[in-house]
Amino acid sequence: MSENSNTILHTVIIKTRKMRELVDFYGKGLELGEATPFGPDHMGFSLPNAYFGFDLVGEGDAVSPGAVSAWFEVDDLQSSFERFESSGAVVIYPPTKKPWGAILAALKDPDGNVFGLAQRGTNPIEIELLSRS
Repeated sequence: MSENSNTILHTVIIKTRKMRELVDFYGKGLELGEATPFGPDHMGFSLPNAYFGFDLVGEGDAVSPGAVSAWFEVDDLQSSFERFESSGAVVIYPPTKKPWGAILAALKDPDGNVFGLAQRGTNPIEIELLSRS
């Protein structure tokens, strides 16, 4: 990415046949509170730097779990990981210190989508980018 780029992640939308289940799953796991409904087929959370939403799709619509993964930076990785695990997430790998220093965990939600958790302040790449600001 160019140093002059102002590109930021703005929105992540997961398409699902289990909208209420996924809203509750992520809301509990990330302690997001109540999602905001926008009609009968969309709900979401306004996060500090992005919007995280869910579209309800019909039986005939294509849904490809795992095609996109969302990663969330959290203050307490272990607690978040345990909340998701107790809510039925399938563990891909538990909190693990990666060779570059970041502490990450990866799981699958009830729809089979891969999502990750990152311990805030452990990613050297992120720390370097913040120090340039």
